[in-house]
Amino acid sequence: MVVGMCPWDGLRAWGGPPNVKWCEETLCAWAAEPANTWSNLAYFVVAAVLWALARGERERSLRFFAQAAFWVGLGSLVYHASVTFVTQVGDFAGMYVFFLLLVVLNGVRLGVVPAQATFAWLWSLVGVFTVLTVLIARTTAFPVQGIIGFLLAVVLLTEAGASRREGGATGHGPFILGLALMALASVFSGADLSRLWCDPSSHFWQGHAIWHVIGAAAMIPTYLHYRQFGGRLA
Repeated sequence: MVVGMCPWDGLRAWGGPPNVKWCEETLCAWAAEPANTWSNLAYFVVAAVLWALARGERERSLRFFAQAAFWVGLGSLVYHASVTFVTQVGDFAGMYVFFLLLVVLNGVRLGVVPAQATFAWLWSLVGVFTVLTVLIARTTAFPVQGIIGFLLAVVLLTEAGASRREGGATGHGPFILGLALMALASVFSGADLSRLWCDPSSHFWQGHAIWHVIGAAAMIPTYLHYRQFGGRLA
């Protein structure tokens, strides 16, 4: 490393900075935002829990929840360690894997996605949304974080449609718990982004770091919700 340069300066100069700055100050270190970086270990813990819960499932899509949690955690960890636009795109790609998994599984329940084509749909959509993220971020002032909000709305709409199609046979307790946890996590992340709760010098307590931990926990009841459809998934 050149004296006077930080580990991620080259990548940041080449690809530019991310489109958002969370509260935690950016350090000249391999983990540029320590709290926001290491809090992503929660996703790896959840991935291990999901692996243990789903390892006996016949359906690959249910077993894949563990991998989805892993990719969300890895993308976010690398992004917050580096704070660059290039790795921010990887962070979004990881989130797309999880949210689009839910959209595609709801599509299977609605009968518009063939169960055997689940992963073809999933990876195609992840690719499309990742490319769109780059194009939107580079050509407009639109905050690309809104894409996650859009996907969450699609999850809710397709869930409502699939539940109606199933004629009231669907249990929603775990799904509601997952939503409640995501809503709580969003409060902490929003307080961080708006600087309502912000201490840049703290590398332990950060609102966005708490978002990571609670958001990771929300994946467990979400998986439990989809497990009830196991016989119809692939």
